[in-house]
Amino acid sequence: MRPTHTEKENAIREKMLKELYENEFNKFIGFEILELSPTYSKARCKTDPRLLNPYGSMHGGALLSFVDAMAGGTASMNGYYVTTVSANLNFLLPAINTEYIYCECLKLKSGKHILVFDIRVTDDKGNLLDSGEFSFFASKVSVLDDSANVTEKKN
Repeated sequence: MRPTHTEKENAIREKMLKELYENEFNKFIGFEILELSPTYSKARCKTDPRLLNPYGSMHGGALLSFVDAMAGGTASMNGYYVTTVSANLNFLLPAINTEYIYCECLKLKSGKHILVFDIRVTDDKGNLLDSGEFSFFASKVSVLDDSANVTEKKN
């Protein structure tokens, strides 16, 4: 991963990496984070038979979940936990004949509460499989606030 610019960004990234990797659903999807910053992330997911649809390509729900987790992690690099407001993913080509699926998230807008990301999903050869746009609402709960865990803060 590229080095971050500040100690605070490093601390947020370390906490987000830990949370993303420790989440049971994310473990099931099995992605690997390659880059994670407030403006850009890149991750890959190995094509696992458990994630395939009846036609042998990666299931759209698995792709959407993978992208949502990565875009949400990228948005949370702003320093506050987020929740998805909208998710649009255009399935352009089937995710077949590839060992990995790659997801790149690029920040398009950062407002007071809304963050918007451009999404690109590619295969091993760099073919564009899916594209989309995800929007998130930034909460008031700081990623670095350790006074209570995230589940308690949401209730």
